[in-house]
Amino acid sequence: FGGLSIAPFAWAPRAYAIWIVLIGGWLLLPPTVYPVAGNRLVFPFWIIGSALPSDLLIAKVWVVPAITLLVSLGLDRRRWSRFQTNWADFAILAFCLWPLGQAFFVTRPDPSALLSSLYLFGSWGLTWLIGRIYLREQKDVEAFATVLVLATLIMLPLIVIEGVSTFRLHTALFGQHPFVFDGVERYAGYRPQLLFEHGNQYGIWCAIATFAAFWRMGAARSEDRCFWIGVSCILLAITIASQSIGAILLLLMALAMYFTPNSFKLMRSIAAITLAISLVLGLLYVSEIVPLRSIGKTNVIGKAVVDSIRASGKGSFVWRVGQDLKALPLVKRNRIIGSGRWNWFDTANSRPWGLPLLVLGQFGLIGAAMLAMALLSALYRHINSAAQGCDVSRLFTVVLLMFGLDALMNSFLFYPAILV
Repeated sequence: FGGLSIAPFAWAPRAYAIWIVLIGGWLLLPPTVYPVAGNRLVFPFWIIGSALPSDLLIAKVWVVPAITLLVSLGLDRRRWSRFQTNWADFAILAFCLWPLGQAFFVTRPDPSALLSSLYLFGSWGLTWLIGRIYLREQKDVEAFATVLVLATLIMLPLIVIEGVSTFRLHTALFGQHPFVFDGVERYAGYRPQLLFEHGNQYGIWCAIATFAAFWRMGAARSEDRCFWIGVSCILLAITIASQSIGAILLLLMALAMYFTPNSFKLMRSIAAITLAISLVLGLLYVSEIVPLRSIGKTNVIGKAVVDSIRASGKGSFVWRVGQDLKALPLVKRNRIIGSGRWNWFDTANSRPWGLPLLVLGQFGLIGAAMLAMALLSALYRHINSAAQGCDVSRLFTVVLLMFGLDALMNSFLFYPAILV
C-alpha cells in the first residue's frame, strides 16, 4: 500500500490525491489482524473497535493516515506551510497525550501509556491533522466529498454480492471476520460488511457518503447536476438496503436538516440549551440517579416503552442500553482518572457498545472532557458559519452530528478525518 499510495499524487490533483489514498486505504485494507476467527457460538464483545487503543494495536485506522501524511510531506509540502493552529487542535492534542499523564495515577496501564498515546495520535491526531491541512477551501471539500462518494459507489458490485448471499470479502481474502455472524441477516437478505470493522460501521459510512452525495449535488454546476442526482439516488438505495435502521434514521434527519430553510439558524439559537440539557441527561445516565434498569422492568410505563421499542424491530437499542447499565458500576470506580486499561469491563462479561462509556472507562472524565471539547468546539464553529450561509460548514455540521449521534450507541465509527 505504501508504494501504491504515491501513484495518485502523480496523476491526480493534490486536493483529490490525498483522499484517494486515505479513503482508498480505509476501504481496501483489512481493519486489523484479528487473533480469532468468527464463530456463530461466540460473540466477541471484547473487540471494542479501532477508535481506542486495545490489544489490537496494528490497525488501518492509523496505518493508512500515517502513510498518507508521509507521502504528503514528500510530495505536497506547500500545503503544510499554510497550516495554522486553533485552540481545538490543542484539545485533541491533550486527549492524545492524556495516557502519559494518566500513567502517574494508575498502575499497570494496558496498553502502556506510551503505546496508548501513540495509538491515539494515529487514530485521532493524524486524521484530524489531514482534515485541518486538506479541507481549507470549497474546492478542497468538494474533492473530499467526490472521492468519498465515488469510492463508495465503486464498491457497488461487492455490496450487491454480499447483500444477496453469504459471501464475505473479508472471509475470502483474510479469513472469517470475528463479527461475520453479528447482525448480518437482516429483514431481507444480508447486510454487507466488506472490509469494515462491523456492519454498523458499514451502515454509517453509507449514510454519510449518501449525504455527501446530496451535498455534492447541490454544489455541482448545472451541467453536472443530473450525474449527481443519479449518484445520490444509487447511494440512497445502498443505505436503505443496508437495513441499518439507526444509520437510515440519521440520514433522514441529515437531509431534513440540510434542506429545511433556516434550520442552521435555529440550531445556533438553541445550541447552548441543547448542550446543557444533554450534559444533564448524560450525568443522570452515568450516575444512575434515574434507575433505568428497574424502570424498564417494573414500572408500567417503562415496560410499555421497552416493549414498544422491541416490537418496532429495534430490540438492539434496548440491548445496547442494557450493556451500558452493566458497565456503569465499573466506570464509577475510576470516573475521574480512568482505569488506563482497555479491558476494564472484563468482570462484567460484556462491554458498553457506545463510544462515550468506553472513553470514560479507559480515560476517565478528564480524557472524555478533552475529546468532547475538541469535537464540540469544531461543531460550534461550523454551526455558526452554517447559520451565516457557509455551505461547507453545513456539510461539516451535519456530518459531525451524524458521527456524534451514531457514536452514542456504536463504537465502530466513521473515521474521524473531517471532525474539524
